[in-house]
Amino acid sequence: MEEIVAIKEYLKKLQKIINFEHVFSFGGLHLVKKARIDDIFCCIYAKLPDSYKKMLKSKTDIQRYGSVLSYSVLTKLLARKFFLDKNLCMVNLSEANKLIGTVLTSIERDINAIEQHFNQHEG
Repeated sequence: MEEIVAIKEYLKKLQKIINFEHVFSFGGLHLVKKARIDDIFCCIYAKLPDSYKKMLKSKTDIQRYGSVLSYSVLTKLLARKFFLDKNLCMVNLSEANKLIGTVLTSIERDINAIEQHFNQHEG
């Protein structure tokens, strides 16, 4: 349970970084330091249960859980490097905020469901 709280806090921190710590913005795109994004994703990944990580790698079951699908899309969205400076990522602000919101609202339910799924198939 405390891992879920920590994950949500890291997601909120990620949201603050992309919203307020951008180097430059034009239109709905923000340029954010890649290192800042990577640091937060490392922290989130460290707190995710192994069963959730397995689900992220799954090609078939990923559609069943909203947070897993949204998290997967979010990682790809935030990995787009700026063509003039590879140390910056181009972030579509509205898309990123929407995905983070989806993960925040459904991750707890999904982690519990995934844990149950794996426990049933192991036992």
